[in-house]
Amino acid sequence: MNIRDIIPSIVLDTLRDRYLAGVADAEAVFEMHRADEDAVTGALGQSIATRDPIFFTTERGQFAAKISYRKIRGRGPGAPERVYGADGIFQIEVINSSGDIVRSKGLPFQSKTNWRGKKKDLFEQATKMQGHFGGGIVIDFTESGYRACTAQAAISARGSRPAVERERSMHALGQMLSRDFLDCTIGTTGLFFDPANEAFALQALGQGAHLISTEIVEVR
Repeated sequence: MNIRDIIPSIVLDTLRDRYLAGVADAEAVFEMHRADEDAVTGALGQSIATRDPIFFTTERGQFAAKISYRKIRGRGPGAPERVYGADGIFQIEVINSSGDIVRSKGLPFQSKTNWRGKKKDLFEQATKMQGHFGGGIVIDFTESGYRACTAQAAISARGSRPAVERERSMHALGQMLSRDFLDCTIGTTGLFFDPANEAFALQALGQGAHLISTEIVEVR
């Protein structure tokens, strides 16, 4: 089913604009956070997040959309990044007026700052993401912009940034989130995080990542 069969275009278009603007705002303050990868990711989440829900009245009913950010445990004994390759997840949920989730999709990611050359650890992390979730993305935070490629592209390149570039597999992060993720051409169906229980729906992620969540709620 096409995502536009579930979510009205006006809602999707607003979320696209928010993703694009949020990534651009985060890129603008990269220098303030570049010393710590977690801080860079946190700034991205805060830039994308909406303080309050955005309400829409459409011919298909009323909807409320909210993008939120939550930092959860990612360090210390048993950190799942070492096992599963992902250090965070983007999430989108569509909830009907009864509170039932009618569409849920998650996009695991591994983030790097100034990815250069060939990284064996990144190849291994991308391979783990692909194996556990069937996909994911690798984000590269740099002063010249935030770009990303699929986990599969990083695997094919054996963790080599020059090889990924040669294959033209790096794309602007804002475009990847606002287009590919919202259109559901990337991401894993059913992969989501339950904030009430502080647990991932798929045990593979366990606890310990960043969560950047988009919730779309039908409120009619």
